[in-house]
Amino acid sequence: MRRYSVFAGILLIALNFAAAQTSSSPGSKLVNSLRYKELNWQIPKVGVDVQRIVLENGMIVFLLPNHELPLVDANLLVRTGEIYEPKENMAIPGLTGKLMRTGGTKNIAPDSLDALLEFMAASIDIGIGEESGWGSLSVLAKDIRLGFKVLADILMNPMFSEKKLRLAKEQIREDIRRRNDNPGRIIGREFNHLIYGDHPKGSILEWADVKNIKRDDIIAFHRKYFCPNNVMMAIAGDFNPDTIIQILNESFAGWSKQQIELGPIPEVNFEYKPGVYIVNKDISQANILIGHLGIKRENPDRYAIALMNYILGGGSFTSRLTTQVRSNEGLAYSVGSNFDISSRDYGLFTAHCQTKNSTAHKAITLMLDEIRKISQTQVDTQEFAMARDAYINQFVFNFTSPGQIVNQLMSLEFNKMPPDYYEKYLDNIRAVKIEDIQRVAQIYLKPESLTIMVVGNPADFDAPLDDFGTIKEIPLAPPVIR
Repeated sequence: MRRYSVFAGILLIALNFAAAQTSSSPGSKLVNSLRYKELNWQIPKVGVDVQRIVLENGMIVFLLPNHELPLVDANLLVRTGEIYEPKENMAIPGLTGKLMRTGGTKNIAPDSLDALLEFMAASIDIGIGEESGWGSLSVLAKDIRLGFKVLADILMNPMFSEKKLRLAKEQIREDIRRRNDNPGRIIGREFNHLIYGDHPKGSILEWADVKNIKRDDIIAFHRKYFCPNNVMMAIAGDFNPDTIIQILNESFAGWSKQQIELGPIPEVNFEYKPGVYIVNKDISQANILIGHLGIKRENPDRYAIALMNYILGGGSFTSRLTTQVRSNEGLAYSVGSNFDISSRDYGLFTAHCQTKNSTAHKAITLMLDEIRKISQTQVDTQEFAMARDAYINQFVFNFTSPGQIVNQLMSLEFNKMPPDYYEKYLDNIRAVKIEDIQRVAQIYLKPESLTIMVVGNPADFDAPLDDFGTIKEIPLAPPVIR
């Protein structure tokens, strides 16, 4: 499988090189003379390529042995996160994940844990985000038993050192203090907050949310969500399946099932926020972000939307936004678009650009023109074929290593996607017709409802931005860190 993936990559590079040459060039003749066997690549499946087991304690484990290197990698997912907690607890999940790794365990002090992992040439990471917790272990095959014992100790018996808690809170405080230093960070934060409000997707972390958190709060959060029947683990590498199952049962012995009560998940309020929003910051370059709410991942048009966005701005140097704003006009190095088709709740459509203040108006004009154009006229046959072929050809690179394979299949179940999702993915992309591109652009792109946000110096803009909509200024107030 790995050999096929590498071969596919070489083939794609060769074909792209050939396209760039004249028909009579030596390179073109060389590539055209290549002959190769038809690539017969099958989507990996649970029960065929990957073994799925459920331990006695309820933990779901996916296994894929591979003996090329004497390494074992494990990744885990936990159904937890900010989305299951009230807004006043928004900082607790992230702190819990950080302290699980840095705060030691009931059996190993924090510094001793670091020293042990360094001695083993191993690594363990733990984190908790918006909608999930995650963890990873990378260890030499000869140390597999000790590696999983340490990972289990971290998951089951975190100590949550008071000293490490104070340090983590001070690090967050410093991060909040400096959050207005980076214009890219500013625009991402303020754009999400404008679109999503106080939903976890848009909430802004303040020092007031952090400073009063106690160790008992962390312990309670861990106890609520961390149990084996709320964990999935994917393991790939140099191991024997029977041996690894024995090691897991030994390592996690005593970790009992418990009833999980997930809090209600707040729904995104679908509302457009049209207008021009300016964050006045004395910098030489304008950061531009344009967009609005998009779709949920179960939307049947997601495949057509993916191709539409690839043509518009997701296809790197081949996209319309890059061609017009960067290549033709030379206004920006970074420009493109993204249409999130994988979000459980409503994700975002966004188009982004960084340009000089003195070309901000022109860049926005060009970006809006391309957003309108893709819904007004049908794409040409060659542009459509290139986008569809690129999507099909790059799909194989999601499965180039045993670790990728087993993690993709675990994530599929974790996200409650259909088991045959990957098997049908390519057929769903191939089923998209050229007329679908304009159709979905007309349905899901709303030029009149776009939020246009710019972080920059309005005094240096090449023209006022009020012809794009009503201007509203977002004040950049210093964060309160007392």
